[in-house]
Amino acid sequence: MTHASFEADDYIGQLWRVPLGAPAPGEQPAESSGALDGEGAGLPGARRITRGFADTCPKVSPDGRLIAFLRRRPGHHTQLALVEAAGGEPWIITSFTQGVAEFSWAPDSRRVVVSARVPDPGRYGSIQGIDADHEDPRHLTGVKLRHNGMGAGWYADRPLQLFLVEVPDPQAEPAVQPVGRAVGSAGSDGGESRGAGDGTADETIPGLAQLRRITADRADWTSPLILPDGRVLACCETPESGMISTLMCIDPDRDLPATPVPGTGEIDVDGQTHLVAIHSVATGAGPAVFVSFADLGAEGDDPVAATNQVGVIGADGLLPLTDPDISLDHVLTAAGSGVLVTDSFQGRGRVHLVTGPRAGGEKAGNDRVVLDAEMVATSATAIPGTQNFFLATVTTPRSPGELVLIGPRGVTQLTDFGRDLREAAPPVQPEEFTAESRDGNPVHGWILTPTGPRTDPPSRHPVVLVIHGGPHSQYTGSFFDEFQTLVAAGYAVVACNPRGSAGYGREHARAVIGHFGDVDAADVLGFLEAALATHPDLDGDRLGIMGGSYGGYLTAWIIGHDHRWRGAIVERGYLDPRSFVGASDIGWYFPDVYNGTDPRQLAAQSAMAWAEQVTTPTLVIHSEQDLRCPISQGLEYHARLVRAGLDAELLVFPGENHELSRSGTPWHRRQRMEAILDFWDRHLG
Repeated sequence: MTHASFEADDYIGQLWRVPLGAPAPGEQPAESSGALDGEGAGLPGARRITRGFADTCPKVSPDGRLIAFLRRRPGHHTQLALVEAAGGEPWIITSFTQGVAEFSWAPDSRRVVVSARVPDPGRYGSIQGIDADHEDPRHLTGVKLRHNGMGAGWYADRPLQLFLVEVPDPQAEPAVQPVGRAVGSAGSDGGESRGAGDGTADETIPGLAQLRRITADRADWTSPLILPDGRVLACCETPESGMISTLMCIDPDRDLPATPVPGTGEIDVDGQTHLVAIHSVATGAGPAVFVSFADLGAEGDDPVAATNQVGVIGADGLLPLTDPDISLDHVLTAAGSGVLVTDSFQGRGRVHLVTGPRAGGEKAGNDRVVLDAEMVATSATAIPGTQNFFLATVTTPRSPGELVLIGPRGVTQLTDFGRDLREAAPPVQPEEFTAESRDGNPVHGWILTPTGPRTDPPSRHPVVLVIHGGPHSQYTGSFFDEFQTLVAAGYAVVACNPRGSAGYGREHARAVIGHFGDVDAADVLGFLEAALATHPDLDGDRLGIMGGSYGGYLTAWIIGHDHRWRGAIVERGYLDPRSFVGASDIGWYFPDVYNGTDPRQLAAQSAMAWAEQVTTPTLVIHSEQDLRCPISQGLEYHARLVRAGLDAELLVFPGENHELSRSGTPWHRRQRMEAILDFWDRHLG
């Protein structure tokens, strides 16, 4: 359980143990059919079992003896840690200079495979005395150069590599650092490496596990999985691979290069071969190997609405098991002979159980929904030793995060972590609403209205139309801090999922290709107008509009053409497709696949080109280290508004990137929201 801390200006949290009703061996967990209203929910006995600064991602070893997790100390990178499942003191067993990215257990519980970035010599503090400003110049090729959220963003000189970690005996005496006469004496480990940040450095830090590097290339390796025979499966993406990521097999016990898993790089779609990107891999109780993958089209360069699917690897290659129109998550969790996966259908994050093909290779009936409730599931797992019982972490309309038990009789909420927040500021229940666009297209979304004593005549609330990013993303009806903050301040929130959004099928998502500012604008404006027409408590004379990323684009586009607004906030906007290329970390493909390559077509979809037509007072918000929508987009847009004589403001956040509103430092997130409320108070109050 993790939360923002203003005292630390960071995200802190620990691991918790939550009882499931203490079933006897062979019995099922206790289960109730109580409603998920948060009142009185939660079985007694939930307790904190670690006390680190930031402890996350717990995974119990297959033999049940140990819990591996990620621990981050203040000012340090995340490392792999262990604690005995029965209780005890955790200890950190790695010291990677860039930290651990992800890990998984071997079936025999004797080893863990981890991924960690390995810097080139002299990079990122790997040589004492050489700081970032004095490193050697970078000699780069290709167009995939940077990742948002990685500081300066360069990543080819610190590839994500795989290591095997030997699990130490938790009952062994803790290691100590040799001193005095013991240094270099017979029997001491002296200068022998016990563990290392890059698998080669000479370290003697007590408590570190023995590790072995099993990849040594320029690729990024993700989602590693150890098979029962000791081989490792992982997804591999190279700087030259474009959007393609390949499933590879590594045999750590044989000095052989990693090899692609046959038949997993493509699928057959109506008689045509399509290339795929493999995102994650999992195994069930049987021999089947499941993967999540995205269909990238015949040329492997079409990611628009390439929703994740689940497939199984068979003798004939990759067999898809799920409908490509369902927006599945890419994280798979073993569940009996199948895997669990969440989806984002129409803002309701359901949990599916996917099993292997039937005899004869038929896939019909292999996808069963095990959770379909008014909540959004963010992860799920099966309960070992039971049938038809699952756990899921969920966001509900009343809480940003809880644990629920799913069984044949329904859903039981096991935790109430959102209680303090709910008592301090009772959340407003979003009203689900469907309207028609200006061209007759159905648009699905939500309306949130401030609560308070009734007045006569009824009070009318100023309205903020909020547009999400992506565009292949979506709003849901579950708890969203920004919506609740706006409503608590007295503003009604109108938000929808226009064409281009995820969760409504491939055709809906691809409708915006080449039509930015057209069908999407028609959808959000049609939704707003329907909300105003059917809700007399919404004040159509006090309207504001805001959005971030692609939502910043659509906000800027709309205020360049529609002048009804009293204020607008354009945040981290994708404002000009042409200048995006070479500046953004996704500029090498995003404008091409969404807006086209013809210069006239790009110009026709540029919100920047309409800056001089804006008459709405506008606040531009951007982060200095934003590599997704570079700050140059916001700076140029703000400058053009000012030069045109508009009432425009600019708010810039140092040290933050494109994820400011989601994972920026707590004080910056708070200051951002306070600036937003101040702007609306001045223009809509």
